[in-house]
Amino acid sequence: MGKITVVGAGWTRGELTLNAIEALKHSDAIVLHTDRCGCADWLRQNGMPFTSLDALYEICDDFDIHAQAAADAVMAAGSAGDLAYVVSDIRDRSVSSLIERIGTAVQVIPGPPSEGALLALVRGEARLVAASEWEQFHPSARESCLVRELDSRELASEVKLRLMEAYPEELEVWLLQGESEPASMPLFTLDRGDRFDHRTCLLVPAQNSITELERYDFEHLNEIMRRLCAPDGCPWDRVQTHASLRTCLLEEAYEVIDAIDEGDVDHLYDELGDLLMLVALHAEIARRHGEFDISDVTTAVCQKLISRHTHIYGDDSAGNEAEVLRLWSRNKMTERSQQTRTEAMRSVTRSLPAMLRAIKVLKRSAELGLGEPDIEAACQRCEALIRQPWMQADAERHMGDIMMALAELARLGKVDPEIALNGAVSRFVDRFESVELEITRSGLPAEDLTEETLRNYWNSVKL
Repeated sequence: MGKITVVGAGWTRGELTLNAIEALKHSDAIVLHTDRCGCADWLRQNGMPFTSLDALYEICDDFDIHAQAAADAVMAAGSAGDLAYVVSDIRDRSVSSLIERIGTAVQVIPGPPSEGALLALVRGEARLVAASEWEQFHPSARESCLVRELDSRELASEVKLRLMEAYPEELEVWLLQGESEPASMPLFTLDRGDRFDHRTCLLVPAQNSITELERYDFEHLNEIMRRLCAPDGCPWDRVQTHASLRTCLLEEAYEVIDAIDEGDVDHLYDELGDLLMLVALHAEIARRHGEFDISDVTTAVCQKLISRHTHIYGDDSAGNEAEVLRLWSRNKMTERSQQTRTEAMRSVTRSLPAMLRAIKVLKRSAELGLGEPDIEAACQRCEALIRQPWMQADAERHMGDIMMALAELARLGKVDPEIALNGAVSRFVDRFESVELEITRSGLPAEDLTEETLRNYWNSVKL
């Protein structure tokens, strides 16, 4: 195989560099990624033969397949001598595919970037993406975005929708089409034009005003929290500590559970936002005291997810939920250098509600085979404890044993006892309300009713 030189030629004849012209003149063969460019006109004018890969656009189903097919064609054409492979932009996928296959045997001559005049309009840094990668692209309004190769109206529509997940829909953006000057337009009108090809590029300016955004990302949350906790920020946020926020954390966590129970997704994302806000506030408090920052929080959880999902990021395998939980427990013990399950039991935080702590401890016991074999056995255990004579001197211990047996029953039934009890309390309150309404309708004062009459009212209400 001869030497393969990738030539970045731009889209117009005037964008050919001297290095590009020299490479074209001294190659045994020339292959154009597409002949819809100014370089093709220049080659024809100078009587220099070439072939193009335009036919691949018709036979390839997606961009990855097209890139591989183009690399194959270039390698085949270069088998007879030195070859110049002309692309409008050296960031074309076929170039990276070619380099992956033959590495340093490829020489690259860069040319002008396709986004051209748009670069002069960028203030600060900008993220550069190919339009075809819109599915993997996660835009942020905090940074400018340059999108290249908007080669169809359909692709422009997909890109527009993805961009509007972060940027205001009426934001003025800049579109560069062919050899025209950049033109501004509202983002939501991006796909209303009809002149789209591989030369079409888009600039979406960054939005620096935190109060004018329609969508916010995680870094925006951190930015707001830094402002609130600043010396001239919010008086309440500035004085909070990790300890002072403990009750807030519990309350917000339970409000998330309420939203889940309601089945209201709008309420759920709102409550999850409140919970996330507290995470960000804790991290900002820690940052200001030199303890840690939000990147330590995200790093810790990502490392934990990777190290405990060894069936995804390692050599273990897990075919069902039970196997996953066993792996998680094993990996967790390894991380914490715990040698016994007793150590794992003692590590269960004491600040948990007692029933939740009991469930966690019982799960670790069951991993060793110490636990009731089934729900029926657990029910019999509960019944036996309840029927035991009540001894006032040992009332707390006796009640603890009963509740521990109930926790085991909840574990086997895969029921969260905290949620179950909260549901029962809510039903009790609803039933009490119905009884009270019935008494009110009777016209009799509740305090004048006998215990038997009140009990009859209670039994008449079914929920």
